[in-house]
Amino acid sequence: MYGMMLIMILAITGGVIAYLGDRIGMKVGRKRLTLFGLRPKHTSILITILTGVFIATATLVVLTFVSEDVRTALFHMKEIQEA
Repeated sequence: MYGMMLIMILAITGGVIAYLGDRIGMKVGRKRLTLFGLRPKHTSILITILTGVFIATATLVVLTFVSEDVRTALFHMKEIQEA
């Protein structure tokens, strides 16, 4: 039951972050904002990509803090394979 709840929470959180990243990217594109001299379209694409990277990183960090099994799988895989 714990695993299913964790998966549901992560899925919902990931969906919310993806939605917010998409909205931020669209707002940046509409306002024609630029970063690093990029065109507004490319700036909004960059913002959306960075949000996706944030989602993956945040998911790994949350799972690492919450689950002992994930910590073992991420940081002790060599020991598991040798056993």
